[in-house]
Amino acid sequence: MVVFAPEPLDGELENPPDRVVWLPAYGFKRYQGYRSALYPSGIVSLVKKELPDIIHSHGISFAGVQALLASRNTGIRNVLTYHTMLSEAADHYAPPVLPIDVTVRLGWKYQRNFLKRPHAIITPTKAIREELQGHGVVARRWEVIPTGVDCTRFSPSVSGKEIRSRHGLEGKKVILTVGRLAKEKNLELLMRGFAVLSKEEDLRLLIAGTGPAAKEYADMAERMGIGGRVIFAGFVPDSELAAYYAASDAFGIASKFETQGIVALEAMASGKPVAAINSSALGEMVKDGVNGYTFEDEPGSCAEALGRAVHDADGVSGAARGTAEGLSLEKCTGNLIRLYGEISGKA
Repeated sequence: MVVFAPEPLDGELENPPDRVVWLPAYGFKRYQGYRSALYPSGIVSLVKKELPDIIHSHGISFAGVQALLASRNTGIRNVLTYHTMLSEAADHYAPPVLPIDVTVRLGWKYQRNFLKRPHAIITPTKAIREELQGHGVVARRWEVIPTGVDCTRFSPSVSGKEIRSRHGLEGKKVILTVGRLAKEKNLELLMRGFAVLSKEEDLRLLIAGTGPAAKEYADMAERMGIGGRVIFAGFVPDSELAAYYAASDAFGIASKFETQGIVALEAMASGKPVAAINSSALGEMVKDGVNGYTFEDEPGSCAEALGRAVHDADGVSGAARGTAEGLSLEKCTGNLIRLYGEISGKA
């Protein structure tokens, strides 16, 4: 397997894996840390040299276009996994040249033209496939294959004792959220819900991650009067991530930006009750009172769901783990390999 990926910033990636071809890339002034491959980058000639059985692309910008060109020039079939709802991302990624409604309309026109070309479109959830279809996207073939979760690594058996000690959380009820601190992740709603809930009981909100809005959210917590109860852990190395889930009593996520919500699935694999916004992909995965708790886009509703989750009012943690096991890395990878074989004709 050969991976083509945007070139990271110097020092950003330690011990890069073998068989990765770094593509020249540029960053976004309005979205620090996000990088996109430049055009051209030589993908077509490199694919001709490698001659893989399948081309699997994960984006619809320059690298995605070159993946399609490589497929057309070599006859190697192309599948694409759709990861980002551009309608939700436009206000955060796109330069402020056009009004947002015009940008969104143009974005859907581009996607309808692009997504009809790969031999198969993979969406992580049915909800995202249906949303694409609702906007007139027609694909040669649709497949729903979630990004699988490692149920061995993320497990109720993992200890969170060291993380609790590090952040002074011993004896506290802790709600965790994990992710990039960017405006489209809707962390403000989670913080407002927590502010309502924490008036009634002594809780802590542990925020693992960093990003362009980190300082803004820290300042917001102070203005809300919850600065002493919100812990910004900053960047969490991958080796410690499972322990952070283990250190929590519940997990919260308010992002409407997700095409799946892998962090919610990791929390479920860890046996933690999840409170998730009832929107699109998360609303499909998390069922209220069954394997988690859902809330609407409103602080009071969020506070109620967080409260139910932190006390596991309906005893959903076992069902949450079962949901994760049904979407394990092994099962989802098996489905992906099956698709590769069918699309390439080498099943």
